[in-house]
Amino acid sequence: MADLSVQYCGTTLASPLLVSASPLTATLPAARALQEAGAAGVVLPSLFEESVNSDSQLLDAYCDRLKQYKDELDIPVFASLNGVTQGGWLDHAERLQQAGCDGIELNIYYVAANVNESSDQIERRYIDLVYQLRSHIGLPMAVKLSQHFSSVAHLIKRLEDTGIDAVVLFNRFYQPDFDIETLTVTPSLQLSTSQELLLRVRWVALLRQQVRLGLAVTGGVHEVPDLIKALLAGADAVQLCSVLFAKGNSELARLRDGLEQWLEDHNHSAVTEIQGIMSQGRLRDPSVLERANYREVLQQNS
Repeated sequence: MADLSVQYCGTTLASPLLVSASPLTATLPAARALQEAGAAGVVLPSLFEESVNSDSQLLDAYCDRLKQYKDELDIPVFASLNGVTQGGWLDHAERLQQAGCDGIELNIYYVAANVNESSDQIERRYIDLVYQLRSHIGLPMAVKLSQHFSSVAHLIKRLEDTGIDAVVLFNRFYQPDFDIETLTVTPSLQLSTSQELLLRVRWVALLRQQVRLGLAVTGGVHEVPDLIKALLAGADAVQLCSVLFAKGNSELARLRDGLEQWLEDHNHSAVTEIQGIMSQGRLRDPSVLERANYREVLQQNS
C-alpha cells in the first residue's frame, strides 16, 4: 500500500486532500463527516474582518468552535482570516492561536480598483500585513492568493521572506452579477471545473524549484488525473470544495483511492516520490511552461 502522507504548512497530512474554507466545514458534524470520508484536514470557513469589526462576539464563537473541532477531530484544523487591513488581525490571530488551531490561512481579498494605487503599493499592503502577523504569531501560516498580480512569482518570494509556511494558489473570487430587471447587483455562485486546474498546475510547476515554502492548489481538482497533475507539478496539498458540493463527501475516498492505485500502477511507493517531477526545473525542456507551449498550440491549430 502506497504512503499517501505529505508535509504541508508545518504539519503532516495523511494524504494531500484538504477541504477548503467553505460552508462544508462550518459545523462539527459536517467536519466529522469529512474526516470519516477521508479528508486529511479541514480549513474552517473564513472569519471576515468586517464582520468581527461590527460584532466582536463572532470571534468568541469562532474560537469556541475551533476548540470543539480540535477536541473532537483527529485531523489538522486550520483557521481562516479574510480581510485586507492590519486593523485587529493581530488580535484575531492571537486568539486563534490560543484556541489551538494547527495553522492559519490568510485570505487577503482586495479588489485593486483605485486608479491612483500602484501595483507596488498593493503588494506592499500584503507584505506588511503578513510580516506583522508572522512577527507575532508562532503558528504555521499560509497565504491564499489570487492570480491577479503583475509578478506572481516575485510576490510569493517576498512572502516567503516574511517567514510564512505556504501559499495557496489560486483563490476563486465569486463575481457579482447584474439583475437587468431589478437593476441590482446580486451574488453569483459558480463551481469550478477541471479546466481551471491548468492555471494552478502551471504556476506550481514554475515555482516549485524557486521557493522552499509549501504550495497548495485550490480550484479545479475534480478527477483523479487532476490530483495527480497537481502533485507532479510540485503541490504539497490540494484543497477541495466544488467537487464535494457537486457530488458529495464520497469523492474524497474516490480521489484518495484513485491516487493510491495510480501510484501502485506506476511503481511508486509514496506520494513524495512524484511530487515536483514535472516542475520546470526538472523538465527536459523547461520552456514548455512559458512561451514555447503557447507558440506550439497556435502553430498546431493554424
